[in-house]
Amino acid sequence: MPRPNYGQDAPGIVRWLLGGSVVLAVAALSLHLFGHKGGLKPGFFWQPAALMAATAAWMIWSSRVGKLGMIRSLLDGHDWHGTETVLDIGAGRGLAAIACAQRVPSGRVVGIDLWRGSDLSGNGPDAAKANVEAAGVASRVSFETGDATTLPYADGTFDVVVSTTALHNIASAAGRRRAVEEAMRVVRPGGTVLIFDIIHTRSYAEVARRAGARRVRLSRLFLLWALPGWFMVAEKGASPMAHAAA
Repeated sequence: MPRPNYGQDAPGIVRWLLGGSVVLAVAALSLHLFGHKGGLKPGFFWQPAALMAATAAWMIWSSRVGKLGMIRSLLDGHDWHGTETVLDIGAGRGLAAIACAQRVPSGRVVGIDLWRGSDLSGNGPDAAKANVEAAGVASRVSFETGDATTLPYADGTFDVVVSTTALHNIASAAGRRRAVEEAMRVVRPGGTVLIFDIIHTRSYAEVARRAGARRVRLSRLFLLWALPGWFMVAEKGASPMAHAAA
């Protein structure tokens, strides 16, 4: 049976970095072989070429290896019972959904995404379904198309809501705020919202508090794609009004 293939995050950026490093390396080699032009030295090109290549390598490692460890650490933020109903926001090719399904042998996982290829290579529900088949969890995982800022689910539908490296792809701060509010809306009272994201995660914590979280934890810094990211665990209170009264 084939192994799951989770693709490459930000494939266009990786191609640009690799292509740029090759162009700069060729320029440096040309100067080395044929002499300096206009006072330029090979080091002027070698250094940025090496930096671009190293960043591309880090991004590839992050997608193929780093994200697997990150998701394990994120899911450890919830005390799993094995029967939870889980929503994965920004499911991509199913990496987090599969990790959740492995923790809920008597539960159910729903993954939702807009499936944009610029965010992840080969992004689409067919690729996600192929991966859950390969992982042996297809019987308890399903995928739907939808927007994180307007989730098509009733209040309190899920025991756990998960989102990994997805919300930063929403261009506006208002949109990211709405996505966190939606995550808090669709998780049941007493449920858990688990988010790992780059750059903006600290702002999500305050949104979660205002949306009814009774406890919010921001955990350690974790570097993916040479960018800082954080883990956020938010436990939902009885209701936003009750939280505000407390």
